[in-house]
This record gives sequence, structure tokens and C-alpha cells, in this order.
Amino acid sequence: MPCKLAAGNWKMNGLPSDLGEVTAIAEGAPEGIGLLLCPPATLLASMAQVAGPVALGGQDCHASASGAHTGDVSAAMLKAAGATYVLTGH
Repeated sequence: MPCKLAAGNWKMNGLPSDLGEVTAIAEGAPEGIGLLLCPPATLLASMAQVAGPVALGGQDCHASASGAHTGDVSAAMLKAAGATYVLTGH
């Protein structure tokens, strides 16, 4: 990954029908700048199928590996879905 990284957090936006935007983003990547997208957890695995050189991250990560944490996502779950980054503390 290059020294400079441009990241975009999709917040609570996007549906599977919006994944074509990821291809356009990847094709428009500036030389020498890495790109990172952080989609909602519901899109992460699907986005990993089309992201190409665009790195993916989770929007949040629970500290526990598993448990009764409704709606939370663990680091292992994010990795399995295709994430290599995670936003924390926002």
C-alpha cells in the first residue's frame, strides 16, 4: 500500500445495487495513493467481490471475539468478510 491513503466511510448508505460505484472509484484511483472504503457491514462481503485494488474496512469493531453483543461485529468477522482495516473511536 502506498504511503498516502484516501479513505471513505459510507456511513449508513448503500445497497447492493450501488456496488458499481466501487468499480468507478477503483478505475479513477490517482497514481501512488491507496484507496480505502468502509461500507456498512451488510455490504462488506459483497464489496470485497468487486473492490479490486481498493482496500476495505469495517466501520466499527467490538473488542470481544464473540458473545451476546447484538448488532456488533468482531475483528474475525470483519476479516472473514474482506476487511483489512477498521475505523475506531469515531
